[in-house]
Amino acid sequence: MGKRIAMVLAAGLAMGAAQAGNATVLQDIDCNLVSAADLAKVMRKVNTDTGLALPKDMAVRTEVHCMPDGNSKRFLYTIRAAIEKMVSDGELQRWAVVAQNTTYGRTSGSAALLREVQFTVRDVVRQEP
Repeated sequence: MGKRIAMVLAAGLAMGAAQAGNATVLQDIDCNLVSAADLAKVMRKVNTDTGLALPKDMAVRTEVHCMPDGNSKRFLYTIRAAIEKMVSDGELQRWAVVAQNTTYGRTSGSAALLREVQFTVRDVVRQEP
């Protein structure tokens, strides 16, 4: 399958920092149909459209995983979007899920998959605490 890409995009801000309208975005992509840049573009659009303003200790995590569906040209996908908060457990810090939404399906193209990512992220933003 494709390379596993894990990267942090913070729209020019340091990790964990966010300002009104700019949320920290964490990505995990394991899908040949979309790139990290495609996913970042979708996240910027959702961020702008929704006016998402999370505190500094919160982030939006988006995971996109896909694999070929047998011998067809279609792909099975899983999209998970979550709003996470940095919490301290004694000396350890970790991300804890505050709200999440997962979508499963089948697609043959990247445009349809990116549309599903956009819908999934918007649904989780509606759950914002």
